[in-house]
Amino acid sequence: MLYQILVIIVAILAILLVYNRFHAKKTSLNTFVLWTLLWILLGVFAFVPESTGFFAEMLGIGSGVNLILIFGLIGAYYLIFRVYLRVEALDQHITDLVRKIAIDKEIKYKEDFEDNED
Repeated sequence: MLYQILVIIVAILAILLVYNRFHAKKTSLNTFVLWTLLWILLGVFAFVPESTGFFAEMLGIGSGVNLILIFGLIGAYYLIFRVYLRVEALDQHITDLVRKIAIDKEIKYKEDFEDNED
């Protein structure tokens, strides 16, 4: 009973946090909807634990706990993949920026050197 209350409170706080980030335009509509649905689903699973067994049976998975673990792992791998893609993009942007700065400095150095020769 206590965990159900705690999960509901955490889910409501998380939904409010996601809403504030969406309202401040720090997250997209898709992300807002995804996280809101996930937190609502978690709240439903905590409040009505038998529902996990129903969904597991519909999907052909052994039990509700297995369903939660499988979807949790899939979700974690998805988030890791998204973070990896973002890090790769940032790495490419940093590389491009460093190249541009190096080229700009080289051009400025050559201009300064040519001005000193005159």
